Amino acid sequence: MTRPSLADEYYLEAVDTPEEPGVEWMLLYDFEGLKPSTRFWTNLSRLAAQSKGSALIQRSVFLATSRRVVAAARRLAEHYGAEVEVFKGRREI
Repeated sequence: MTRPSLADEYYLEAVDTPEEPGVEWMLLYDFEGLKPSTRFWTNLSRLAAQSKGSALIQRSVFLATSRRVVAAARRLAEHYGAEVEVFKGRREI
């Protein structure tokens, strides 16, 4: 049996994260002095697939429509050595 990916593991651990309908989450991360592993990008794509509308919108900005997805993405980025900030908002236009 294969080991689940970190994305899957962190997503499953965040099962009790309360959702907030109509809210979007922005994860900003910086790998200062580090080059992120290709596994980071693969796992981030896996998380984006968990919630419609979630996507990498710039190289260091991940937009999530699910609080659970952003919680897992935050843990993932921190695991790979990034400094992380999370913001919550509502799209106006």
